[in-house]
Amino acid sequence: MSEIISKAITCPKCNQKSTVDLMCSMNTESDPGVREKIFNGSLFRWKCKKCGFSTRLQFPVLYSDLKRQFMVYYIPNVERSCIVDEKLEKEFAELSDIRKRVVPTINALKEKIFLLEGGHSDLAVELSKLAVAEVVSKSTGQNVYEGYCTEINKEENSISFQFFLGGDHRSYLQTTRYDVYKRSLGIVRQYFNETDKKKGFLNINRSWAREALKRYKTTE
Repeated sequence: MSEIISKAITCPKCNQKSTVDLMCSMNTESDPGVREKIFNGSLFRWKCKKCGFSTRLQFPVLYSDLKRQFMVYYIPNVERSCIVDEKLEKEFAELSDIRKRVVPTINALKEKIFLLEGGHSDLAVELSKLAVAEVVSKSTGQNVYEGYCTEINKEENSISFQFFLGGDHRSYLQTTRYDVYKRSLGIVRQYFNETDKKKGFLNINRSWAREALKRYKTTE
């Protein structure tokens, strides 16, 4: 299911024209090294052979880990809550049994891969992240721009998030108890267990968490 496309690029510094091969679709079985390329950034890095100018390219990437039964679709700056690829759904009927996510940033792509390959519920993580973000915002007096889960340690009863605060997006690391995630997981299992059975790639993010929390409070 790997797909590589060639794209013409003009260097913004020296105007040299070149062609680059972009890996837009990949799976962990046939492309075992692709995970590392995503996490070290090399998959998106481009360097002009003439002048040495370097930049990060943005292009859609479909990452598949069918052994662990999940797919993550990175579409730069996507805002939709759900993306349905009718061709993909029709061609691969078995995809209805796996978790499918769509994300707008490379950091979100990394987070989803980390969570889903570890068997964690990204729905519960988003609920936990929302709660912790509110605490961080109150304690720092700054708005939380975005945040990502960086570590989950059940044995040490901890879950860690990296938040970006204020207008300058200052990095802020916050660790809280794993119990927060467990409580969120209980809510997900009781009220949102059908979410993964929906058709298409779901955008499970802060907006989803806010809406889910609102629905939970009106049900209680």
